[in-house]
Amino acid sequence: MPNKKYNWVVIGGGISGISIAEILCREGNSVLLLEKNEYLASETSKVFHEWLHTGALYTLVPDRMLTTRYLLGAIDDLIEFYDFYEGMNLKKTESGLTIHESGWFNDDPILFKYRMRKINPIWEMVVAKSAIELDKISNHDWLRRRGGEDYGKLKLFDSRMMSELRNIYTDNRSFYEKLSSDVTMNSRKLITDILNHGIKNGLEIRVNEPVNDLDQRNDEVTIKTKNNNYLAENVAICSPDFISKHESLNIKESFAPMAVVDGVDDSVQNFVELDYYYKNCINLLKKGGGLGQVGGISLSDSSKVDDYLEFLIREHKKRNPNIKMVGTYVGVKKELTRKSQNRNYEYHIHKTNDNIWSIVLGKFTLAFSLAPEFFRRIYNKNPRVDYKMEATNEKSDFIDTTTWKDVFSDGQ
Repeated sequence: MPNKKYNWVVIGGGISGISIAEILCREGNSVLLLEKNEYLASETSKVFHEWLHTGALYTLVPDRMLTTRYLLGAIDDLIEFYDFYEGMNLKKTESGLTIHESGWFNDDPILFKYRMRKINPIWEMVVAKSAIELDKISNHDWLRRRGGEDYGKLKLFDSRMMSELRNIYTDNRSFYEKLSSDVTMNSRKLITDILNHGIKNGLEIRVNEPVNDLDQRNDEVTIKTKNNNYLAENVAICSPDFISKHESLNIKESFAPMAVVDGVDDSVQNFVELDYYYKNCINLLKKGGGLGQVGGISLSDSSKVDDYLEFLIREHKKRNPNIKMVGTYVGVKKELTRKSQNRNYEYHIHKTNDNIWSIVLGKFTLAFSLAPEFFRRIYNKNPRVDYKMEATNEKSDFIDTTTWKDVFSDGQ
């Protein structure tokens, strides 16, 4: 039988579980984080999640800019509730974000390239709308914190739309280009810093500890794992697999094939190519030293991963014949979708009963809004932000510290 009762047990050590566990520790709660794998953040965020989404990519999604507004709010929360970290190097201005020195985020923006299909006026209008919203996001007034209220209100005959359409139709290149506010990031450093702060505040961690069942009696919950039983006042389930089992919810699994390549020239810009035909979309993020990460879409069928990786390399070689693939990996994404949805990029916080909560994250960036919001719903106040953090280069035994150099040299 368990001999210690925790205030909270968090099930699932992805970015949502880590961020929620850390924020619960800020007020002195005793928290245990359970993870079924050998390392934390080893599935959805995988080894390299390196793209900070500011909402730009989702200006193409027909959801009235809801996802974009979620992401703008998440970045606002990121700056407010994580600013005491040494690595948090985003700074707000009245006309966009700036990045100071080295840290979690790199001053290395991503170029959006819209493939031109001038015989498809619907696509060109979608591109025009997206390009206008990109400019607005890049110049977003972060000081007044307006939460994206000005987004998604463009009309067909809006003067801005007409001007952008003229620019598109007079551009004779194969792609219409806009520099976005999205940037590359150092997610291993970010995750490790947040985790270490939780550990300094008493967070306990058990890996290789899959949860089999929950037994709730009175005002406490027994968490039954393969090896042990743990006792908690409250449980936060951040594992999509266990949520699917525990609550019979529709958790959709998709697969994001990625390749590590060598031979990327320093002059090449990070980019994402966007097309009316979704399957043609590809992207490249530079990692320095000639290395880069290439990717594209997510697949619902894992059997198509190998063929898709061949397609990615073939397409990137057309743009840069000198690149060579040196490694691949597959990020596994798990999202809570409704019947009519193919994907769902929002986050969900569901109270199962007085002691058990289920949390599903849609996008990595949203974790920094998800955790403060979860805390607010539990305690009816904002989490602490008055910490003084010393600079640290600490690593963690719980985080896979594979680097791009390791992948290249080992050929993994």
